[in-house]
Amino acid sequence: MSLEKELQAEIRKHNVDLFCIADVSQLSNDQNRGYPVAILIGILLSPGYLHKIITIPDYIEEMKRNNYKAEDEFDQKEKLIDHIADELAAFITSKGYSAFSQSEANLYSVGTYDEKNHRTPLPHKTIALLAGIGWIGKHDLLITSKQGSAISMCTVLTTVPLQTETQPLLSSRCGNCTVCLDICPTGAIKGNSWSLNTPREELVDVYSCNTCLKCLAFCPWTISYMKKNLNLEL
Repeated sequence: MSLEKELQAEIRKHNVDLFCIADVSQLSNDQNRGYPVAILIGILLSPGYLHKIITIPDYIEEMKRNNYKAEDEFDQKEKLIDHIADELAAFITSKGYSAFSQSEANLYSVGTYDEKNHRTPLPHKTIALLAGIGWIGKHDLLITSKQGSAISMCTVLTTVPLQTETQPLLSSRCGNCTVCLDICPTGAIKGNSWSLNTPREELVDVYSCNTCLKCLAFCPWTISYMKKNLNLEL
């Protein structure tokens, strides 16, 4: 069995919902750490969880106030996908290649996460863009046509010579929609459309964001995913 097939089998073992490979060789060394290939993996937030955010006022804030964050699905799946990325990187290393998991803990450990400014050199959503699976919404999150923003993602940078396809960057499909702008309780979202040269600061004020996830859940693309899978009328 080829290493690529072994790798695919290893990824399937973890039951991820999203898996794609992107060529990141054209990025700067600060971004790709000298690795030419990035593996993007993701798991979906459940429609039931999204329904709670939409129908229960301040659901996430209540979870935080009651110290239930560890029981929150978003928090659990962020940790799970990071763990899978760490295991995937270890698997690749065991095969004699180099790999770097971009899990939160790993980025902290090597000092490449700028906590003050909430920045990483190479966000997962940038790799998703290069893979052609979505675009950046006015809320500065990845949006896909099938799942909206309901995806927890992590990435692994590697030297494994995997087959990649160059995909055109998808331009914003948000149009005149202002749902995320209107629903944001802190005014963190500025309502501008993303383009390749749009700085993050023109989209969101990350210092005002309280991670309530309302922009994620109320996005019409996310709503479409939720309604399709719950068969609901909202």
